[in-house]
Amino acid sequence: MDILRTEGLTRQYGTGQTMVTALDHVDRQVERGQFVAIIGASGSGKSTLLHLLGGVDRPTSGKIFVEDTDIATLGEERLAQYRRRKVGLI
Repeated sequence: MDILRTEGLTRQYGTGQTMVTALDHVDRQVERGQFVAIIGASGSGKSTLLHLLGGVDRPTSGKIFVEDTDIATLGEERLAQYRRRKVGLI
């Protein structure tokens, strides 16, 4: 069973010629009990990905499923509950 799944996860900042695509259609899944490391060069989108998965930021497009709930569609109150109960960010 997937505990985490992303589908077409994209995050862009800015507009026009200054637009930066931090994540571009990321599709990943993590099974319950699986350990995952996120590694990459500076500026590759690691922190952006973690902020999206933690519900701190919202994707430009795509979906983030945590235990079959798309957290990208949650309202602020439910998102705050999700962060309190499911996520630890330092």
